[in-house]
Amino acid sequence: MALFMIILFIKHFMQYTHTIIHYDEITLKGGNRPLFERALISNIKEFISEIKCNNIYKEGGKIIIETNKDTDLWKMKEILKNIPGISNFYFAVSEEKDLKKINEKTVEILRGYLKTENKKILRQAQDDRNNKIKTFKIEARRADKKFVLKSPEINARVGEYVLKNTKLKVDVHNPDIEIVIDIGYKQCFIYFTKTNGIGGLPVGTAGKLVSLISGGIDSPVASFMMNKRGAKNIFVHFKNKTIFGQNDSKDKIEKLIKQLCKFQGKSKLYTIPFEEFQKEIITNIPSKDRMIVYRRIMFKLAEEIAKKEKAKGFVTGDSLSQVASQTIDNIVVIYNDAKLPILSPLIGMNKQEIISIAEKIGTYDISILPYHDCCSFLIAKHPETRAKLETIQNQEKNIKIDIIIEEIISKMKPKIL
Repeated sequence: MALFMIILFIKHFMQYTHTIIHYDEITLKGGNRPLFERALISNIKEFISEIKCNNIYKEGGKIIIETNKDTDLWKMKEILKNIPGISNFYFAVSEEKDLKKINEKTVEILRGYLKTENKKILRQAQDDRNNKIKTFKIEARRADKKFVLKSPEINARVGEYVLKNTKLKVDVHNPDIEIVIDIGYKQCFIYFTKTNGIGGLPVGTAGKLVSLISGGIDSPVASFMMNKRGAKNIFVHFKNKTIFGQNDSKDKIEKLIKQLCKFQGKSKLYTIPFEEFQKEIITNIPSKDRMIVYRRIMFKLAEEIAKKEKAKGFVTGDSLSQVASQTIDNIVVIYNDAKLPILSPLIGMNKQEIISIAEKIGTYDISILPYHDCCSFLIAKHPETRAKLETIQNQEKNIKIDIIIEEIISKMKPKIL
């Protein structure tokens, strides 16, 4: 019903002319700020390439998209709210920088908005009329400091006009609706409702990372967290053999990555067959140490992918002491031979915190789909929690690690999702 009312408002009461996009962390980048702004604009263009709009450009401290009657605003909203670097955005109506026209346009679109929004509220609240929008606040912003009126004067003049021509009352502390009058360099923008983005930095500004993606809950969340910090993930999944036979995890992993594509755009996936190493590990490594050796070899394989992709580090879903292989002693041993930085953004989070993010970004329902992993082969009843590096290195001498890696990597080609 809410979606229906929004569409009804868009079609019958007004035509939004612009989308106003704000960013916050980028503004702290000093002399490098233009680089981040250009990256964000480039990412937005890529994500909305199939949506009809007129132009996209930067003005002052915001990015502006010119829309038209054919622009799918609902689709644009769903895309923009997932793009790292965007703090929030509004759908806006433009007007000339003339106070009389600004007043008239504000009341015109406000009446249409209130008619639609109050109907929605009444339906949701089962006709509880006390919940209707009753108060407002004018929030003037001036990118153009040469405009004849200063912000407090705009607030007062437009506020007075709204008071006289609607039934709304002023409440500057806790209004039901905030009306923004944004004086740009060429025109004025009027808008009401804000949609929050996910913030952070534009994907690509921090370079590329190799993300070790499993079928579980943690690694997709870790990948998303690095997207927010500006990293582009190259995904690597290790395809294992289980007691049920070859684990065909393809569909589940691809579903996870397609969901993550909403945050970073097109993605590469390398699927590495691990059965040969599993045989070697089972044959040569004591059961209590198998998972440690398994993960050490994973990083050796991932390092070859990183070289090929010119990635600067690795991403894991490790959370300290969540499982035996993630104790501090074991992490030290597992990470020891890695030649690139290993980033673990979930390291201090508990499981419920991770699940909450997974639900928010839409990966949780995919992660909990049935999936057979290799634990029955590699996890002992009492796994090692305080591994010794020298012991593990001696055990690994029985495995032809470099030869097997060379054979596997020679056959590797990424899939673009």
